[in-house]
Amino acid sequence: MSRVGGALARRIVEVARTTETPEELLASVGLSPGVGGLEAAREMVEAEAFFGLIERATDLEDHALPFRYAEAFGVDDLGAFGLAFKTASDLREALGRLVRYILVLSDTLDYELVEEVEGASLVMTRPHHRRGAQLANECALAASMSALRQIGGSNVTPTEVSFQHGAPSSTAEHWAFFGCPVRFDQPTNRLRFDDSTLRIRSRLADEGLSAYLLTKLDDLHRAERAPSIADRAFRTVTDSLPDGLPTKFDVARRLGLSERTLHRRLAEEGESFRAITKRARREAAESLLADGRNSLAEVAFLTGFGDQSAFQRAFKAWTGQTPLAFRESARTK
Repeated sequence: MSRVGGALARRIVEVARTTETPEELLASVGLSPGVGGLEAAREMVEAEAFFGLIERATDLEDHALPFRYAEAFGVDDLGAFGLAFKTASDLREALGRLVRYILVLSDTLDYELVEEVEGASLVMTRPHHRRGAQLANECALAASMSALRQIGGSNVTPTEVSFQHGAPSSTAEHWAFFGCPVRFDQPTNRLRFDDSTLRIRSRLADEGLSAYLLTKLDDLHRAERAPSIADRAFRTVTDSLPDGLPTKFDVARRLGLSERTLHRRLAEEGESFRAITKRARREAAESLLADGRNSLAEVAFLTGFGDQSAFQRAFKAWTGQTPLAFRESARTK
């Protein structure tokens, strides 16, 4: 299941405007108040819970939450990653480090630095299937801009910002924060910069410290290696089963991809959507049956089947056993 660093969730709670207390908001994602230091640095929150937190933290007419979040965001909050970002030689190098090490913060994000004729774009891929995910995407690009301004100066400005989701009822806050045109219903989430901006020197550039920090981050990066697209699709299918068997289109949308791109990337990994769906249903069914707390009808429902008889036929085809026989054998192990 995709996760987000607990520090990001705590920052959302700090800038929330809601009738719920901070303690209630933290509890909604399994976090406790008063946690700090190394313990807080290790906290992780499931992505869908994080999106739900954002939805609870603001009402429909509060369009400024991403920018309150960005203004409260400090590069120093990010530990070794933040230091490596600050000590890059210029903004282009800082963005390159963001792309490489973003998994230290969240495995829901996929960044790419795309070179262009007169500059480059930071392109972000993440689902935008619900309001909380859309606001999370705005938070991510706004926080990226805040980080760049912290190391390059308050005048750092992109030439254009785009989001995949539709425009909110007011975009004045977006234009004021980014200082450039902000477009919605676009093919990608993107911050576009010209060459002169990318060449701005970091005010804390430090080659020696930077080299040391990159070594540490490479160790973390290997530990947090990005899951394959097949793994991400498998998790998404598994998470969706209680609501019915998802289509390839549904899963692609949740992953922030087109259906064609999902098909192509799965094929590159030697996988198919049909095989992933079958494996997700079988593993979920075996886990639920072994647990023993759900009836066969409930297991059928939780694995995306419309009725128990269809589930029983499929399970026997997968395993050579009926669901009841599998449950009985699991009890004796």
